[in-house]
Amino acid sequence: MEPAGERSPALQGVAFGVSILSFFALGWLGWGTGGHLPTGAQIALMVVAALVSVGLAAFAWRRWRTTRLPAVPDIERRLSGRAFGVIIGVEWIGLGIVSGILGGTGHTDAIAPVICAGVGLHFIPLAQLFGVRAYYVTAAVMCLLAVLTFILAPSTPALWTVLPGVGAAITLYATCIALLAWNPTRGTLTAATSSPAR
Repeated sequence: MEPAGERSPALQGVAFGVSILSFFALGWLGWGTGGHLPTGAQIALMVVAALVSVGLAAFAWRRWRTTRLPAVPDIERRLSGRAFGVIIGVEWIGLGIVSGILGGTGHTDAIAPVICAGVGLHFIPLAQLFGVRAYYVTAAVMCLLAVLTFILAPSTPALWTVLPGVGAAITLYATCIALLAWNPTRGTLTAATSSPAR
């Protein structure tokens, strides 16, 4: 006999968020370590990271399928969805323009930390929209990674990608764990999701 209520849209949002964040964590890890590790070590690292990403996403979706909560008004879901789309659209367009300018002016080294900062900043409105306090921490850490990269990388060129890449990957994986630790009967999440953070 299934529990009363409906499948939680908040937990569905968490499942989407964990899936997207873990996918981009994998991408950031590849960006940060590519060219800096022996081929065998790079492949092994990415395989392990891919398994971690799949495991996190699978756990999140299983939790959504097996948990029932009181219904959430459809209007609340629709409004959250529209605002989410605007935030993501602004993020992608803004980062695309800035990356193009940096690439066109010969400042390609700065692309990774700038994108890291941009992705971090977009978590602030998402935190306000979905009531996910962990996103504020994610935003702060990713912006700090960008600042540290600009401070440290000029003397150690590898850090232009290693620091924001590996740092962002760890941060996004930690955010996934924070989302999975959320208690749907006590938290304030309404239709929580996360963005396709780059």
